Amino acid sequence: MKTITLITLTNWPLIIELFGYSYCKNLWKELIIHITSKSEFALHNEKYQSNEIYLTNEEEPDIKKLNLILKTNITIFLQNRLGILTFRLAKIELATIEYTEKYTFKRENLNKLYSTPHGELREIMEKKQITPFLQGIYDSDKKTLIGYEALSRGPIDSSLFQANNLFSAALSQDVMHELELICLEQILNLTKHINNDKFLSINISPYMLLDKSVDVLLNKITDKSKVKLELTEHTFIPCWEEIITAMNKYRKLGYEFWLDDVGCGYFDYDTIKIVNPELTKIGISLIKKIISDDEITKKLRLITNEIHDNGGKILAEGVESLEQVELIRQINIDYIQGYYLDIPSEALHKLNNY
Repeated sequence: MKTITLITLTNWPLIIELFGYSYCKNLWKELIIHITSKSEFALHNEKYQSNEIYLTNEEEPDIKKLNLILKTNITIFLQNRLGILTFRLAKIELATIEYTEKYTFKRENLNKLYSTPHGELREIMEKKQITPFLQGIYDSDKKTLIGYEALSRGPIDSSLFQANNLFSAALSQDVMHELELICLEQILNLTKHINNDKFLSINISPYMLLDKSVDVLLNKITDKSKVKLELTEHTFIPCWEEIITAMNKYRKLGYEFWLDDVGCGYFDYDTIKIVNPELTKIGISLIKKIISDDEITKKLRLITNEIHDNGGKILAEGVESLEQVELIRQINIDYIQGYYLDIPSEALHKLNNY
């Protein structure tokens, strides 16, 4: 029985947007060569505009076995060329049916290589309906605005508007990396609106630094001094070696690294020594205690002095009162951020009103 197999790259337009038309056109050709050289299939037709590849097999096939071979070959090739996180964005589907002169593939024939987001989150991700918010960052001594932290929200009228709802949904559907990539792309677009005397801190999971699509996005930024990459602590990092290597590569390009929420999650004071960030952010739960807990205040003073001795800076998050501001200044913490100074609001609205 002669068979025909359809391979569809349903999210290929996003990959083209990330990597560029010329790169993806060549990648498409190389993918076809790779598939046909590593399997028993022959090229029947290819339609780049509709992102479809048709392969035929003349032998009596074990369809499950052949599909597994195809999945393995496609996975290895695209992971190597795009990076594992971007590969998951590709939404590759394939199906094998008996070949006839008037063969027709139906949607139910297609099997996805990877699961995709569902319902409301799926629509948000496919349409890139991320709403960037900004919150000001201030010099603790002069109380002057020096930059912004970028925050990602869902559509304003959505049940996934709040960040905890949005990212919890992504975590439960195993698309956290894909969502982070879309958020990163949307927020980096704001850099052209940031004045030269200000900067933008952008949250990014440490493992994202290993993805090739992130490399593409970060290399597109003209003035890299405007962007501070703020490492977040969604997951425990058992080994930092590969991540540190990636960080050093980006530092050579002009990026700084900040360490988010130290003392309140996976990132502790030992992490500062490992990462050696240009700036360390002290988490909200610790800042709330500095007025009432002398031991925490003493500890923060020691940490601040140690960070300054090593050439780094320190920022206090979650500042909600003048009393906190005054104590933070006494401790000699460099920067402050919180509702006492600025409430997060929609990015372009905030930038247009400063």
